[in-house]
Amino acid sequence: MKYLLLVVLLSFFSCKKSGEAHKLGTDINNAEPSIYKYEKPELPEGALRADFIGNQDSVYAFIKEIDASTETTLIGFENKKLPEITIPESVGAELHILKLKNFVNDVLLVNAKLKDTNFNEYYLFVWEDSIWKQPANRFDIHKSNMTDTLIPIKNNPKDSTQLLRYYSVFDMDRTSGKKYSWKLMQESIPIEE
Repeated sequence: MKYLLLVVLLSFFSCKKSGEAHKLGTDINNAEPSIYKYEKPELPEGALRADFIGNQDSVYAFIKEIDASTETTLIGFENKKLPEITIPESVGAELHILKLKNFVNDVLLVNAKLKDTNFNEYYLFVWEDSIWKQPANRFDIHKSNMTDTLIPIKNNPKDSTQLLRYYSVFDMDRTSGKKYSWKLMQESIPIEE
């Protein structure tokens, strides 16, 4: 009788446990589907998103590599969707995105960091015909001419075929105590093809 009671109790507990397992399995199978939140991957430091290609698909640009020994800065693009850009005579850069009415795509403005920290050197790039083009030659602005509101290059409101850009020139000033200064100039330039 003891053995029979023991067998009945063991059967009862084993059925209860397997019933719980089955119930647990049912809960898992009938559970509401989980909602997964898509998180965008973190961008590299200083990276900027823009529509360089012109298909409304933004791609980020970032400083991929700085080689101080050769003074070159390499600009890379998300998942290598676009070819890299090499900036010569530079030890780093800051990237900016411009919208210029002369171009369908966003335009990349690169402020190259030079060994001579007195100047900001700018490069303008646009993705066109499957290559990076420079619609304007590089240009420099002396740090004494820089302000928070200065936009180095922009549309020429009087001529849609040209851009307005600022640059600095060395100015001998005999009336000044310094004898020289850097003068901020502006010029209208044709867009290079």
